[in-house]
Amino acid sequence: MPSSHSRRWPRSSSPSAHRRAGATDRTQLVLLGFLAAGLAGGLLSGGRLTALGEVQLRWWALAVGGLLVQIVLFSAPVANIVGQAGGLLYVGSMALVLAVLVRNLDQPWLRVVALGAGLNLLVIAVNGGVMPVDPSAFVAAGLSSAPAGTFSNTAPIAHAPLWFLGDVIATPAWVPFANVLSVGDLLIGLGAAGWIAAAMRRERPPIFVRSVARA
Repeated sequence: MPSSHSRRWPRSSSPSAHRRAGATDRTQLVLLGFLAAGLAGGLLSGGRLTALGEVQLRWWALAVGGLLVQIVLFSAPVANIVGQAGGLLYVGSMALVLAVLVRNLDQPWLRVVALGAGLNLLVIAVNGGVMPVDPSAFVAAGLSSAPAGTFSNTAPIAHAPLWFLGDVIATPAWVPFANVLSVGDLLIGLGAAGWIAAAMRRERPPIFVRSVARA
């Protein structure tokens, strides 16, 4: 265990020299698992699916925009074009999503989601737009890396600042869609699941309130 604030990890010539195979798709699938757990928890506790449609999030369009930027950014054609500028775009898109979360901190569990998003943003920003990954965790999850000359959001970085906030948590290789996650990822997943379950248990607004809202 290193005593300094950085950790020695093998590194190739550039932060994007190694790419987590299927990183974005796998992370999205893990998040979907948390969301499914939230839905199940909400239903088992007597919640309503329709209650999710009654939730009002401020600045929600900004969050959608930020997430769309990430989806487009990680597509091969766009990644080839943006190159190293992808790091700045990635950090900017994450900042948009975090701003929306902060604007809605009065919503149950969104403080947990915001904390996770903030930790991820912090470690990615200080590492030049790249999430540092622990190679040993990468191997433990049964994943492989491949050379890539395009923007990659995850890479092993030597002397990575705040490495302990990076992708250092490996799910077992036998788990479907095994992946390496950060502490921030876990907080986002747990918070999102809790938010969905809590939102589904919201009381139905009185008929008068619903009529005024539709007017």
